[in-house]
Amino acid sequence: MKNIQTLRSHIYDQFHNSSAGAQYFFLDANRDAYAAYYTSMYLIQDTAEAVYIHMAREFSPDPMLAYIEFWGVMQAVVIQQDAIIELHTAVAGTALTIPRGSAWTELRDKRNLCAGHPANRNARRAPQRTFMGRMFGNYDRVKYEHYDEQTGKTTHPSFDLRQMINDYDVQASGIMRSILSTMRARWP
Repeated sequence: MKNIQTLRSHIYDQFHNSSAGAQYFFLDANRDAYAAYYTSMYLIQDTAEAVYIHMAREFSPDPMLAYIEFWGVMQAVVIQQDAIIELHTAVAGTALTIPRGSAWTELRDKRNLCAGHPANRNARRAPQRTFMGRMFGNYDRVKYEHYDEQTGKTTHPSFDLRQMINDYDVQASGIMRSILSTMRARWP
């Protein structure tokens, strides 16, 4: 999250040091883009700082608190991803495409997989269930239960959330670098 924080600061400085960016956003046709820019910038900052500090502190030893913290961290990352997409659209004027299998999508997919444990799956969904217990581990090893109806087997896979977030930070900072370059080209 350190790379995201640094690039967010550079984007902020670029905007505030260029009158051309403000002039663009204050045209009637671009006011929504301005709102998206500012909202995204706040969300990126708040989520990056919160996740960065939480990673340094680790999950609570209290399993009840750790469980809520895990979901808070995962949701904060998704909120941040959505904000980066909005920021890209506001600045570049185009939709952002995130490649499947990338650090970005792997983190988001893991959140969705671990949250995918409804008690009553219906036939329209994938024949599998996952469950996150309260004693799931820590940033370096998050463990969950996975039941695959097709094989009838239950497994207990794990993943390194710290590494996933660090990999995502690298990828997201590349996107933010691109946003900054676009700003510099359009609004010197």
